[in-house]
Amino acid sequence: MKFDLNKEFSFSQIGNYLKRKYDSAVKFIKKMDGSSIKNITVKGKVVRINAIRLSFIAAVLAVLLALFVNIVIVPNTTYRAYSDLEFDTGGQYIQYAFGKDVLLLNKSGIKDVNNKGGDVWNIKMTLTNPTIDIAGKYALLADLDGNNSLNLYDTNGNNIVNYPISTDILSAKVNKKGYAVAALAEEGYKGTVVVFNKKADEVFKWNSGEVYITDVDISKDGKYIAVAQMMSDGDETYSKIRVMNTSNGQESGTAICEDTLIAKINFDKNSNITAVGQSKIFGFSKKGNKNFEIDLAGKSPVKYDVENGDNLLFLCRDSRGNSVLEIYSISGKYLGSYTSSDEIKNIAGYNDNIIAATSRNLICLNYKGKLKKSIEISHDIMSIGIYGNERNVLVLGGNKADIVRIK
Repeated sequence: MKFDLNKEFSFSQIGNYLKRKYDSAVKFIKKMDGSSIKNITVKGKVVRINAIRLSFIAAVLAVLLALFVNIVIVPNTTYRAYSDLEFDTGGQYIQYAFGKDVLLLNKSGIKDVNNKGGDVWNIKMTLTNPTIDIAGKYALLADLDGNNSLNLYDTNGNNIVNYPISTDILSAKVNKKGYAVAALAEEGYKGTVVVFNKKADEVFKWNSGEVYITDVDISKDGKYIAVAQMMSDGDETYSKIRVMNTSNGQESGTAICEDTLIAKINFDKNSNITAVGQSKIFGFSKKGNKNFEIDLAGKSPVKYDVENGDNLLFLCRDSRGNSVLEIYSISGKYLGSYTSSDEIKNIAGYNDNIIAATSRNLICLNYKGKLKKSIEISHDIMSIGIYGNERNVLVLGGNKADIVRIK
């Protein structure tokens, strides 16, 4: 029976058709099931077995075993150590998730390390005060003091663009489209902001006049830039954030951050802005409207991470000298905190992964600050980085490098 979509059928006709198909399928299964019955002799006795059913049971057991290994055994494996990973002892590496790997940066250059501890690529150069901004498959490397170099790399280590910079770089960021924004020191101004495309063409420029720039960022879609400026009314210093449309050069909004200087601004995935001050954190829309304000109760964050994933991380000290890692959503909602009597020296966040490190312990937390696991490392920890595969953490310290499985 074939259905013609141009004709109408009764429910009984359709039901009879489906019943015939069902009965045919049942007969086929029974036939296959019956043909799979075998007789075997075990200790002189004849035993009837069903090969298909036995294979099915074996397959189910194999799946259950695999789940047990991945859910129970693997996550509780302490760590795997790699002694053949070369890096500078005391090299002060900063680590970033990049592609599926970890990107390492210090004054001797950058290198991409896979989850087996091998160099995927390595670029050696002499840098004075290097910083990297990561967005998708792009890494923007800037040297902030002296060298005046600004370079764009991809996950394969290709130098896509060497930007024509001839003056000091104050700040530089990149978005997932490969558009870069840089705050530059330019004669006659306190700062100049320039937006480049992937061909190093200048597509937007704005001069700050008589006010110093402390940070700059570009939205994920490239339509807006945000500039943090240091202001003064003679008695007090504070910050102003300007948001500008890159297509027409018009200012779309401004925001004032009273009683604090903004050191870091960041566009989130919704084109809202997070601004990190000395003891306060602000959230603004691209029109300059305040979305939230976080008061850290006078505590200045020792370290913070506002760029990776859906969480804002702030490492502070309480009145007793304990390390406190406070966790907020990108909308400014308090989610939780983790307190350690041992000093937390490093933090890292990537998507839903939150990692902290004391001198000898790696601490894995959930988004509310609850302890998931603590892993003791056999050496001092100098820096940590979450791999882009979100399963491993690279732990560096002394002359040793370890790759820790966290998932």
